[in-house]
Amino acid sequence: PPRQQLLLQQLPGYYEVSVNDCYKTIVFFPVTGNKLDSEAKKWRLVADVLNDIAIFMEILAPNFPMCFTLIVCSAGIFKSIVGVAGGATRAALTVHQARRDNMADISAKDGSQETLVNLVGLLVSLILIPLVTDNPLLTFVLFFLFTILHLFANYKAVRSVVMETLNEARLAIVLHQYLRDGRVLGPLEANHKEPVFLEFRRTVPIKLGVRLGELVYT
Repeated sequence: PPRQQLLLQQLPGYYEVSVNDCYKTIVFFPVTGNKLDSEAKKWRLVADVLNDIAIFMEILAPNFPMCFTLIVCSAGIFKSIVGVAGGATRAALTVHQARRDNMADISAKDGSQETLVNLVGLLVSLILIPLVTDNPLLTFVLFFLFTILHLFANYKAVRSVVMETLNEARLAIVLHQYLRDGRVLGPLEANHKEPVFLEFRRTVPIKLGVRLGELVYT
């Protein structure tokens, strides 16, 4: 049948997706690994955005048969980045929430909540699937509606996190405020002013633990 022939034609693309997943997972982590801990809130939001983009590309792919493999491979690359960034930032936020050194308890509760949310999502999908079948317009309308709700909820969640340690952004905010009026901001104020969206502007490189000899020669 034509559908089976199409799947057989696109089968090499799925192998390419697996290769891209492995490649991006290996390459992405060494490049941004040192930022996933200190910039956990930013990368958590980036992971959510990339995940929604990947889902949108997968929904869009069947409408472009000629570019199906390229679109699916690109979505796979995004999802591989989401897997690395999402897992790393989850660990960083779990450490932050474990105020009593109870990481196991926090992880168990997080897993229980995730299971409950997945169950609710499964039940909702059983209701929506008959409605969106053969109805592309309704599919995209519901997707954008749920995506907006998802990103807004994650933005508010990231904004509510109050880190008690200093990263580059929070340190710059605290120093700027102190040099301006001599006031030292508390963790709540510093976190409130911290940007949660990823910035691509160049920053001054900061290296810790540099040898004295390297400073002398440079």
